Amino acid sequence: MKNIKVSFDTWVQLLGMLGVLGGLIFVGLEMRQSQIIAIGNQVQARADTQLAILTTPLEGDQRLLSFFSFGSIPNESDLSEEDRLLFEQLTRIRMASLQASWQQFNLGLLPEDAWRLAERRIFIIYDSCQFRDVFERTSQPEFLEYVRSNSSSTCE
Repeated sequence: MKNIKVSFDTWVQLLGMLGVLGGLIFVGLEMRQSQIIAIGNQVQARADTQLAILTTPLEGDQRLLSFFSFGSIPNESDLSEEDRLLFEQLTRIRMASLQASWQQFNLGLLPEDAWRLAERRIFIIYDSCQFRDVFERTSQPEFLEYVRSNSSSTCE
């Protein structure tokens, strides 16, 4: 067997090429992270715009304060037709915000504990059945599929 001697210059070139390759991989990972953050910002901007559109007609309506009890949904039979329409609009607003949270969680931009709180609110609304038609009309298909597959509630 013949011994092959490799010159010092060859080793330096090899190490330099490995350094350049490592740098390119690092730059690629940073570009991917920047893209995910940009998508998350776009999701949030769309949600903010949608929320602004949905909340504008409701500004200054004091009756909405009674609907902000998290964890419960008023009984539909206790609501006047006008209050029912207000609560339906509030449901649309909540769903726009919660869908944005779902998208940001899937992008890895929302911490687990914040997602669990949002997820709990999603299922409170969906499982109440009261405004499920609003939920289903205003939800994105992928989000709706996620909720349907994880819900234990069936509505009659």
